[in-house]
Amino acid sequence: MKKLNLKKHMMTGISYMIPMVVVGGILGAIAKAYNYDIGNMGPEAGATIFSALNLLNPDHFFWAINWLSSQAMGFAVAVMTAGVAYSIAERPGIVPGFIIGFAANTGKAGFLGGLVMAFVIGYFINWMKTWKLPKWMVGLMPVMIIPVIATLVCGVIYFVVINTPFSIAMTALQQWIMSLNGGSKFIIGAVIGAGMGFDMGGPVNKTASMAANALGADGIYGPMSAKIIGGMTPPVGVFISTLITPKKFSNVEKETAKTAFPMGLCFITEGVLPFAAADPARFIPASMLGSALAGGIAVAMGVESMAGHGGVFVFPMMTNPLWAVVALVVGSVATGVVYSLIKKPSIEGAEIEEEIVDLDINI
Repeated sequence: MKKLNLKKHMMTGISYMIPMVVVGGILGAIAKAYNYDIGNMGPEAGATIFSALNLLNPDHFFWAINWLSSQAMGFAVAVMTAGVAYSIAERPGIVPGFIIGFAANTGKAGFLGGLVMAFVIGYFINWMKTWKLPKWMVGLMPVMIIPVIATLVCGVIYFVVINTPFSIAMTALQQWIMSLNGGSKFIIGAVIGAGMGFDMGGPVNKTASMAANALGADGIYGPMSAKIIGGMTPPVGVFISTLITPKKFSNVEKETAKTAFPMGLCFITEGVLPFAAADPARFIPASMLGSALAGGIAVAMGVESMAGHGGVFVFPMMTNPLWAVVALVVGSVATGVVYSLIKKPSIEGAEIEEEIVDLDINI
């Protein structure tokens, strides 16, 4: 029986995703260092959104940098999905993987949804390759038949099996989180924090964020602090983990954690997507624990934030900012210690260096 090599396929997709996340995160950090609300400071749209762009205007310049960051983050899951599908099914997996991965990100299914669909796409295409077709159709397989049919069939699978249940579940989760507001402050902070640390920009993360935003719109600003601090904790925590047990991490993981650290301080949780995708069974529980602790402490100690983004740059504007720092440190250390305890050592020699291949398609 042929070995599935699931981890190899995952690591291939993650290796393609890491530069996208790094570029998006660093550009976003630069823009938010200028102004945490930079996304709302762009030029007025004309024939295109860039028609009135004036790069000599600092607001416009950093808005443009932030726009590039947003695009990079928006395509990160798509690149991962395409990479995993490519590893399984070779070149025919790239186009369906990219399209459906982008749909997974747009539909808030996040990296988990994109990862599941990557395997569906890859093995569906491998099955298509076994089809017995007339000779005149064989040449159409890589450029038309496989991309069209795989995208159509797997796209329908995504909408029916992934998107619809996720939408129902996330709506229920958001309503449940908001219903907790009348109870313990620690509990609602911990729940929002845990949600922020679960899937790094995925459906649960976005649902917890929207619940905090909805409460903030009603003048309840404690959950907003749990959202920000809970989302900052995983990247800072994984960086701490690499300092505690450096021998458990490969050189690539250490460098990724170094990049994730400043991203985390800017409230860009996606910097730890490579860890969450490569080692979900261990990293996600450690991440949720630290984020829950950070969010719970923040809300219980009266930390409030009227800003919905900005990371450390909005700490001075929070109510009780010193407790915000304490919550971040305690939660991050908790994530770092727990992940160091449960992580399996990385075998440096087992790292796969992906060869950059010519992706030209011969017709």
